[in-house]
Amino acid sequence: MISYLKLSRRRLLQILGGLTVALLWPHQVHGQTRRHIRDIAKAVTVLVSPQSSSGSGVLIKREGSSYYVLTAKHVIESTRAGEEADIITADGQSHPINTQAILYLSGVDLALIRFESDRNYPVAMLGSSEAVAETDTVYISGFPLPGQAITSPTFTITKGAITGKGQYQRGYGLIYDNVTQSGMSGGPILSETGQVIGIHGLAEGERVQGVAVKAGLNLGVPINTILDLTPLALKPTTPKVDSFPKPVASAGEAEQAFRAFLDQHYAALAPLVETRDAARLFNYMPIDKERFRYRQHTGVVQNYNDRVAGASAFFSKKPAREKWKLSYEITDLQMPTADQAIVSHIETVKWSYWPGLARGVFRRRETTAWERVNGQWKIVSVEEGERL
Repeated sequence: MISYLKLSRRRLLQILGGLTVALLWPHQVHGQTRRHIRDIAKAVTVLVSPQSSSGSGVLIKREGSSYYVLTAKHVIESTRAGEEADIITADGQSHPINTQAILYLSGVDLALIRFESDRNYPVAMLGSSEAVAETDTVYISGFPLPGQAITSPTFTITKGAITGKGQYQRGYGLIYDNVTQSGMSGGPILSETGQVIGIHGLAEGERVQGVAVKAGLNLGVPINTILDLTPLALKPTTPKVDSFPKPVASAGEAEQAFRAFLDQHYAALAPLVETRDAARLFNYMPIDKERFRYRQHTGVVQNYNDRVAGASAFFSKKPAREKWKLSYEITDLQMPTADQAIVSHIETVKWSYWPGLARGVFRRRETTAWERVNGQWKIVSVEEGERL
C-alpha cells in the first residue's frame, strides 16, 4: 500500500519545475532553445480570472510575499474594488487578487495587479522592445477562452515574427503575426532569449456584417513604454550565456541528470506521506493519468481513481500517532532513450508509535517506467516485485 504514496512526490517535483533531460545532436539545439522558452513562459504566465471573463498576465516582480502581475487593462477593468477575482499560477493554485489595489497605468491598455503567496514563483526577465526589429521571432503565451473543442482554459504558446513597429492608441506599438485567441490578452510577448518585450492585447481586424474578423496581425504594448509608466522598480535584464540548459552530449550525462532528478523525487516523498491525505498526494503525482495503470503481482490492473480510493482507505485505518520512515535504494536504472527510463528499486518502510516504540519493517522491490512527456518526467506504469 505504501507504494501508492511513493509516486506523489514526483508530482511535487513537476510543480517545482522538474529537470529537462535529453540527448541533443547539433541539429536539435534550436528545438531545445524553443523548449526552454516554453518552460519560461509556462512558469511566468498566469490566468487572470475576474467574474466577468478571463484573460492572461505575467509575473513581473516579487516583494516579500507580494507578487505583481502585468496584464491588459481591458481584462480586469470591469472588476470593482472588493469584488472577487483570482490569479491561477502554473502549479494550479488560485490566489485572490487584491482588487482594492489594482493600478491602471496612465494612457495605456495595461493594469498592474497584486496577490499574496508564501510560495516561490519565478518572475519574468524583462528585455528591451527597442532591440527587436521586423522579422525577429517572438512568442505569445496565454490562456485562450474555452471554445467548441478546447473546453477549458489551457496554457498555449505560439510562435511568430515582428512585422512592424509604431505608435498607436492606448500605448500599442508592436505588430506581430502570431496566432492568438480571445483570452490571451495580457499575456507576455517573449523574445528568442525568453525575455518579456511587451504585453499582448489587441488583434487587428475589421467588422463584416457585424462580425469581427481577424486580419492575422496583432498588437502589443512595448515593454519600454511599460517601464516608463510603472511605479515598480523594474529594469531590463541581460540573460547570461549559460542561462539556457546545456545540451546533454552523451547517454551517460542523460543518466546522471535523471539520477539527480530521482534523488529529489525520493527525498520529497516522506513529508507528503506524513500528511495522510491521499487525494492531496495524488494531486502532486507526476503521472500520465491517461496511461498510468498499476499492475499488482496478482495481475489486477487498477486505474488512477482506484488507487486514490485504496490509499484513502489504507490511511483511515492507521493510527494518527503512527510514524513512518521511507527510504529507497535504486538497484537498476536503464534508459532505452533519453526520454524513457526504467527504474528498479527497493522500498523500505519502518514504522513506530510516537515517541519511538518500534512496530515493524516492510521491504519490497518495485519497477517503475518513466517517460518524458512535454518536457516533464512522468510515471506511466509501476510493477510490484517480490516482498523482501
